[in-house]
Amino acid sequence: MTAPPPADRVAAFLAELARFSVDDLAMVALPEPDPDERAALLQRAVDAAHAADRREELAKAPGRARDQLFRAWSRRGYEPTWFGLNWGRSLGRADDRARLVAAVEDAAVAAVVADLLSPDDVGALREPFEIATSMAGAAPSSNPIIRGSVPQRGFVAALLGLGIVGAVLTTGALVVGGAMAAVAYLTRLRRGR
Repeated sequence: MTAPPPADRVAAFLAELARFSVDDLAMVALPEPDPDERAALLQRAVDAAHAADRREELAKAPGRARDQLFRAWSRRGYEPTWFGLNWGRSLGRADDRARLVAAVEDAAVAAVVADLLSPDDVGALREPFEIATSMAGAAPSSNPIIRGSVPQRGFVAALLGLGIVGAVLTTGALVVGGAMAAVAYLTRLRRGR
């Protein structure tokens, strides 16, 4: 069996990353990795990628993963709620976010060199990301999805119907009110002569 093309390795990891919300990823505060162990591990990954002619893919993988995570944070930072915008919402402490970024970058590196490194090294590269994703689905949502006996499409259709009825009634009320105001004005004009 041959290894998948380079773009597929990183794309598969990015698809995995996209399945998690940033709220879920922020549920666990990752510990600070040992800088010497991490540097040695990343150097083994770089050496393996160079030997397999995957230098360019390895160089781009962390940036692609980081960009996807930053876009998710950007979208999540601006979320309307039923009562306005949640401007004061915290997306976590800066050092926790930095550790999460490093975990995502290391997991992207692992995706590129998974077939080139020992299982222990691949596991060590992915471990922080797997810890961060271990709480998937546990984060509270500030904009909960309404679920119940009414299917989602039925609920949306009902809201749309109510909106149309409300618009028709409002327009009708404005027309009738305008006509009444015109009649009152004309009546005053006739009496005033």
